[in-house]
Amino acid sequence: IYQQVQQHIGRETTPISAIPMTDDLRDLLDRAEAAADARDEPFIEGDLAANCQDCTSLSGLEIGPQTGPEPIPAPGGHTMVEARFVLNGNEERAVIYDLIETPEGWRVDNILAEGFDLRSEAEAYLRETSPTPAAP
Repeated sequence: IYQQVQQHIGRETTPISAIPMTDDLRDLLDRAEAAADARDEPFIEGDLAANCQDCTSLSGLEIGPQTGPEPIPAPGGHTMVEARFVLNGNEERAVIYDLIETPEGWRVDNILAEGFDLRSEAEAYLRETSPTPAAP
């Protein structure tokens, strides 16, 4: 994932396709992106992997178990992995990947950061954009 971030940082966001996701998360994001396209607006503005918008550099990457002050409990069958790094030379960031082991290998089932939960954001966006049924 972070090899892709380094290739794109400062020019464009890391492609979502560069993040190995579960089929369930990929489907959810595809539906949210389709709803956003229908409204002619972006679903996500910024780089999911780097947790930034308009970032120019990423350094000091460390990946391992969660080290934050309030670790997020992993649901059964999931493993939480934290990526810590510095953006733009001075902005410390952390991204937590909720991983599931699949027959294809480990896949991301959610991406979490301070104040951000990708799965919840996509579900909320779809609720907001779904048409309200007409009253009978």
